[in-house]
Amino acid sequence: MKSSDYWKFIDFSKYKSILCLDGVLPKAEFFKNINLPIIAADGAANVLFDRGITPNVIIGDLDSVRKDLLQIIPYVKSLDQDYSDFQKALGYVASESLCPSIICGVNGGCLDHIINNINIFLETKSALVDDGVVGLCLEGNNVFKLSENTKLSIFGMPECIISSQGLKWNLANSKLTFPGNASLSNRASLEDVVIDVKQGKALLLIYTEKVTDAGIEGASLTL
Repeated sequence: MKSSDYWKFIDFSKYKSILCLDGVLPKAEFFKNINLPIIAADGAANVLFDRGITPNVIIGDLDSVRKDLLQIIPYVKSLDQDYSDFQKALGYVASESLCPSIICGVNGGCLDHIINNINIFLETKSALVDDGVVGLCLEGNNVFKLSENTKLSIFGMPECIISSQGLKWNLANSKLTFPGNASLSNRASLEDVVIDVKQGKALLLIYTEKVTDAGIEGASLTL
């Protein structure tokens, strides 16, 4: 997938930094084509550097990052075990007026870490980018241009009342809650997909690459 494709879903002018966790990160082209400061949470610096990307700063307890990188990249060490490296990095970007962020690497690693990363992400006003997935926190009326059969899922944060147009399984003043009911593995049926969050907030996950499941083959982007 081309990194420029993410522009179809995210207005990067609204964000001030890229915060990388030690999980699955987008390909190197994504970072090279976006002129934003890159903050690495501990071991994420290893993956970035191996892909030819040098983060602006490393944040965390530094138990995972390679020691040679600490000789060439600025870092802020925090041993406070009451907070995860993700939370420490969020505190740093807030203190440096680098919020909101594009957050990468939420997925990957141990299941409990993934769940906790999502839990922390939902408290921010940031966007989420995984390799092939974009996550957006939605309020109000939103319109997306998607190819037919684009796969997407919608969750309440923690709850919302939502209606939609242009989906295979449309929502009509539906209540979504987390935990509880969600619109899981839905598909775009029209090019213009409208998601109207009438109350509360919703988390939208869009698959940016072709996904085949349940006998449905999708191509996510209108190029």
